[in-house]
Amino acid sequence: MAKGQFSLVVALYNVADYVPTFLKSLEAQTYPLADLDIVVIDDGSTDESADVVSEWARGRSNVRLVRKENGGPASARNVGLDLVRNAWVTFCDPDDAFHPHYFDRIAAFISRDVQQSAQMLTGRLVQFNDSSLRTSQGHLLNRKFRQGDLLVDLDLNPEYFHMHGPTTFLRREMLEAHQLRFDERIRPKFEDANLIGRYLAAAGRPVVGLVASASYYYRRQRRGTASLVQGTWADPRAYSDLPQYGWLGMLEGVRSSAGGVPHWAQYMVLYDLVWLYIDDKRMHSDTGSATPEQQARMHELLESIISLIDEDVINTFSVVSQGWLFHSILRTYYKGIRDADPLVVEGTTDPVQQVTTYNYLYQGNVPQEEYLVDGVSRVPAAAKVLEHRVLGRVLIRERILVLPAGESAEIVLDGVTAVPSKDRGVPLQPGRRPTPAPYLQLAAGRARSRLTKTVGGSRISRRLARARAGLTVRQVLSGQSRSRTAASAIKRVIRRQLKSAAAKKRAAADRALIRRASSEPVRSRYKDAWLLMDRIDRADDNAEHLYRYLMKHRPDINIHFVIEKDCPDWHRLQGDGFKLVPYGSDESVLLVLNAAYKLSSHANWNVEYPVSRRRYGAGSAKFVYLQHGVIKDDMSRWINGKNIAAMVTTTRGEHESIAGDNSVYRLSNHQAKLVGLPRYDALRKAALASPVEERRRLLIAPTWRQYVKKVIEVCPTPAEAARAFEETDFGSTWMALLRSAELKELSVNEDMDVVFMPHPEFEFVVPYLDLPEFVRPARYRDVSVQAELTKAHTMITDHSSIAFDAAYAGSNLIYLQFDGDEIFRGKHVYRKGYFDYARHGFGPVTENVDSAIKELERIVCRGLAREGKYEERVRETFPFWDSRSCERITAAVENLARPWDQQLPLDAPLNTPGNGE
Repeated sequence: MAKGQFSLVVALYNVADYVPTFLKSLEAQTYPLADLDIVVIDDGSTDESADVVSEWARGRSNVRLVRKENGGPASARNVGLDLVRNAWVTFCDPDDAFHPHYFDRIAAFISRDVQQSAQMLTGRLVQFNDSSLRTSQGHLLNRKFRQGDLLVDLDLNPEYFHMHGPTTFLRREMLEAHQLRFDERIRPKFEDANLIGRYLAAAGRPVVGLVASASYYYRRQRRGTASLVQGTWADPRAYSDLPQYGWLGMLEGVRSSAGGVPHWAQYMVLYDLVWLYIDDKRMHSDTGSATPEQQARMHELLESIISLIDEDVINTFSVVSQGWLFHSILRTYYKGIRDADPLVVEGTTDPVQQVTTYNYLYQGNVPQEEYLVDGVSRVPAAAKVLEHRVLGRVLIRERILVLPAGESAEIVLDGVTAVPSKDRGVPLQPGRRPTPAPYLQLAAGRARSRLTKTVGGSRISRRLARARAGLTVRQVLSGQSRSRTAASAIKRVIRRQLKSAAAKKRAAADRALIRRASSEPVRSRYKDAWLLMDRIDRADDNAEHLYRYLMKHRPDINIHFVIEKDCPDWHRLQGDGFKLVPYGSDESVLLVLNAAYKLSSHANWNVEYPVSRRRYGAGSAKFVYLQHGVIKDDMSRWINGKNIAAMVTTTRGEHESIAGDNSVYRLSNHQAKLVGLPRYDALRKAALASPVEERRRLLIAPTWRQYVKKVIEVCPTPAEAARAFEETDFGSTWMALLRSAELKELSVNEDMDVVFMPHPEFEFVVPYLDLPEFVRPARYRDVSVQAELTKAHTMITDHSSIAFDAAYAGSNLIYLQFDGDEIFRGKHVYRKGYFDYARHGFGPVTENVDSAIKELERIVCRGLAREGKYEERVRETFPFWDSRSCERITAAVENLARPWDQQLPLDAPLNTPGNGE
């Protein structure tokens, strides 16, 4: 055995920017550096990582550097395991760092373990931001450190499991006795947890030493790259190797050693698995890139994995939870459990509309239902079935019922009466001390016992010691000199004090503003107001169009328009007589706190809540989502998280996809209203005044791609971004179209203007593109989009929802989709929805520039309006052609102030005159 207690196995790969920080943190250790057995395995780095370590290791006999071909972290660590010499082995990452007392405190804990019971030791994970160096101990698995240093038997306390290899210490003797190594087939994560699980099963009694006083600094948000864990679901191996060799492999390996699968091992797998469900719920999740084959393989493996998870583990697991849904999926879909007493959850009650929402989950067919409110049989105001899909498969369905409100309600499902409850039955384990075990003895630490007896000046010494250690940590992480680090620390303290003083002053001003909102004349000025807005810095969308209707036809409604005062649209709207309120102003706070409704074409958080909820509260205004365009893709992961009282839908397919049964949206007919977009009223009128056969304009309007945005947004100048744009498949395709000789010839021969109007995400590169003279670029903010549409004979786009507007305006359409459905496979933020371009599209779908040009020549040279089949699709898609959408929307909003059974029908003639009259 080498000198000291610890061997460090370090898998090194392309982290030259971070290795110096790692090495400095080793030099800063109070534990003798020479007593650490350090084995660095360079896993085929292509940067200077190995050279940096080699130079640092010079003259240090306790440091060994081994080079090998790239094989992944598990492969590198296995090489290191064959070389270690000391009793305890840990697997540090070379882009992280240690607290100066890290190894000292681990060593002290070992000496306090009276019977040397611990088979594994763990330090505390402290995350730090790569740019700001801000630290956080908020990792969910850090909860187990709240009680301080502890010895824990996982058989008694399974929720105290640990999975992070770099903060784990294992006994070398145990590893060798059982020939335990990392499984190199596991990618892209879980190789640490897999080894830890098999190791603890082999140990017999899984006693873990929790060293809360030893902090390991884990780097988050690396500059320009993501860690292996952060990029998990973009890796194809996450759908095969991870579940097969990682999760299932560990459970089967543990069962082989222990004769069964202990609860702590099941907890480890469930903890890792739940992040798949969490990630898949995100709008921009990489799980959207999984192919049907990968999805099927994952589901197949999950069947085997969950078969090894006990029902009582599912019922008690709450380390991290997706609540009701995740537990119900595990119980009912995977385990086939059916509870005798159905659980119906009571949701919110709207006292104005006099309805209450109820939910229950089920498998199979919808149960036979009966609804009793205050003992009387009632009919729902609305009802729907929501499908919860994960990786392309429906795992459970949720029934959403909107019933008349009452003092009591009973819902009978297949003859069984369920009394609704607000308790979803989700397991919750409050923080608790672990179940004690008499065979585990941890002696009191000498340092801690001294500190608990100190008073006065000794307490000051303790604080100074902590400050010095903190300064050392900051110095190591920042790479600055000690004097510069100290100066930065002083500046931070001063900034915090100034910020605290400013916060107190602001809080006092906020309280005064809130009081003012409920006083006169503010209360009368904004009483029951309708707050309308489009984007923060731009109008000319559905809110503006609705405002113009209300201003003309409904002067009885107290309307106000919110927009930034320094944006170009402010003066235009002001000149048209709009009652404007500056976004972010004190006046906007007064408006929000008194408004009855917030109506917007957008639903970003800073539009849905135009003033700070933390500072001023949310107010009581209901949010009405006017929409920016027709939804054709799956936007449920975004919309389901919004608190929407009413939402505009425009086409039959869109409405059914959102409010209909077996959709992925939470909204029912109670919220989603098929009324048409406000801007379509004016669009229809303008289109009728500009017959298609008289139009002489070609509009080229592609949407954007997330992967292209990532490429160009890191470029230092717009000119370089333009060059990078053209080098992408997306950019090169559209530039080939714009520069084609055939397009120029058609433009000249047919006297056709060509306008290039790219998505706003790409507008900034357009001035730096080498566009032909016959192509006129146009920015959304500089033109009236509706005017461009009603002047366009033909529009060429790819997947843009503006195609619906163009179709409604009578324009011919050509879809240029060179990447086909790849846009739904991780190249963009979209997930495929109900709309199929071949079956539902308003024009031909082409796969390359040549095909698009041929279709364009055919359409333009024919000189006529749309072909019959596309005209028929357009007519079937849009139910309203009467220029009365604003009228219907106004009625829908006013219905929010009426009991559900007294609301006006939206498809019937109304008393107020419509736009078309």
